[in-house]
Order: sequence, then C-alpha cells, then structure tokens
Amino acid sequence: MKLVIALGGNAIARNGDASYKEQVKAVRKTAKQIVKLIKARHKIIITHGNGPQVGNILLRQEKSKKSIPPMPLSVCGAESQGEIGYIIQQQLDNELKRAGIKKEVVTLVTQVLVDKRDPAFKKPTKPIGPFYKKKKKGFVYQTGKGWRRVVPSPKPKNIIEKKEIMDLIKPGRIVISCGGGGIPVIMKRKELIGVDAVIDKDRAAALLAKIVKADILLILTDVDGVYLNFGKRNQKKIRKLKLAEAQKYLKAEQFPAGSMGPKIEACIQFIKQGGNKAIITSLEKADAALKGKSGTMIIQ
Repeated sequence: MKLVIALGGNAIARNGDASYKEQVKAVRKTAKQIVKLIKARHKIIITHGNGPQVGNILLRQEKSKKSIPPMPLSVCGAESQGEIGYIIQQQLDNELKRAGIKKEVVTLVTQVLVDKRDPAFKKPTKPIGPFYKKKKKGFVYQTGKGWRRVVPSPKPKNIIEKKEIMDLIKPGRIVISCGGGGIPVIMKRKELIGVDAVIDKDRAAALLAKIVKADILLILTDVDGVYLNFGKRNQKKIRKLKLAEAQKYLKAEQFPAGSMGPKIEACIQFIKQGGNKAIITSLEKADAALKGKSGTMIIQ
C-alpha cells in the first residue's frame, strides 16, 4: 500500500529537545520503524512537523538580532525543512543500507499555497518552540506541558511542487516533502510571496496524500491513539472512529485546536476525498496500528 507518514515532533525531537544530538537519536529510532514498513512492501512518502525546530530558530534570531539581520518566519520554515529533512534523509539512508535495501531517499524543499484572507491570520493557534512554565503574551497553555508561543496556521490549498513530488516517487524513491506543513506562500500579482505563518503538518499531509493518491494516511504522534476527555480522570481511548463520529466529537470540541484537532480534521479530510483509512498512533506502535492491533483508525 501507499502510505503518507506524518511524523510528529516526538519522532524528531523527543520531549521537545531539538538539539542536533537528540534529533539524530530520535530520528534513528524513527528510521528503524519506517524500514519495517518498507520491508512489508509499503510505498512511503514522508512529511514532518517542525514546531520545536522553527521555534528554536526564532529564539536564536531574537538573541542575535542586534548583530545579525533576522529572517521572516517563512524563511525560518525553509531552514527547518532543510535541517530536519537532512537528518531524516541521512538516518533513513543509513538504516536502509543496514537492512540491505536499495532505495533512494530525497528531501524536497516545498512551498504550500494558502489564502491571504484565511481567518487564521487574525487568530493564531499553532504552537511552536519550547515550553515555558510561566505565561507570556502570545502564548497558549498545553495540558500537562506548559506555555508555548502560537502563530497563525492557515489551511493549505495547494502544493506548489506537486509535479516534482510525483516525478520523484514514480521510480520508487522515498520522498520527504512538505516539511513543517510546507513553506506558506500566497499569490500576489502572479508572484509567490512567503507569509509569516506555520501550516499544520497534518493538514498538509492530508493534501499531500490526496495528490499522491495514498491508500493510508498514517499520523505518528506522542500518544498511542485518540482519547475522549484527554487529560481528565475519565479519559477514554478510541480504537475505531467512523467519519460521522469523528465529525461529531470534533464539533463537540473534544479535540483542541492546538493539538489533536488538526489531526482529526486531516483524517476527516483524507477520508472525504476518497482515502481508504487514516490512523493516529505513536511511532513505536506504527507497525501494529497498520495491522489493526493498536492506535486509532478513522474510516468511512
């Protein structure tokens, strides 16, 4: 089957630690899991988040802005695509060689078109960067973790490099694209212009899955599935969700906008556009989830 795998921050930077050493360590574990799926003859397209990394890039800019000109958030997103793509590409290539599998891995810096009139620009919801113990202006609290900076997160409309992605995957390459949700751009006077925002990687993954005609959208995050009343005493894990149920719980605000909400929205979008099934689970349970033994499955 053809899988679009959306890697969350935990698969790249454990507990938000985006140091180079920890990213390599986390991605090495991720690569081992992905190779298991490749051995099972699945075709793989990868996308990933960039919250901790792009947040750290912004922090470095703030601390050095008196001596080094800061870059806009769109450029910071491009930097994080190169950074994370390089690490995933290298570790996956190493793991494929250890397994005796001959496959090319390539990272594509990707732009994603958004609507300049998207209401998200007036209401930032996307958390990025490290967690803080104290509340700050422009920050939001995430249950059990702390306060985090939020930025606009417009919905993806199209992938600018979609033809290039299709050309790369046809010969059987493993393509890493739309990193961090893609670099958000708008069209102005027939020219592409970057905007200060971060596109949710799960929404971008659903769009990518549609373009490449994937069978399954596999969202890997830091929890083993979807829970009702998450973080409360009466929390309950859901093993299977039908489309109508997912829509009902989303409307009832069971899934917060800054965490599980976009993942459920992405799954709903994928199923509506003809996808077979979507799965939300942890990295360690990916193989088991594909076999129906773990995670949360969303179906028609």
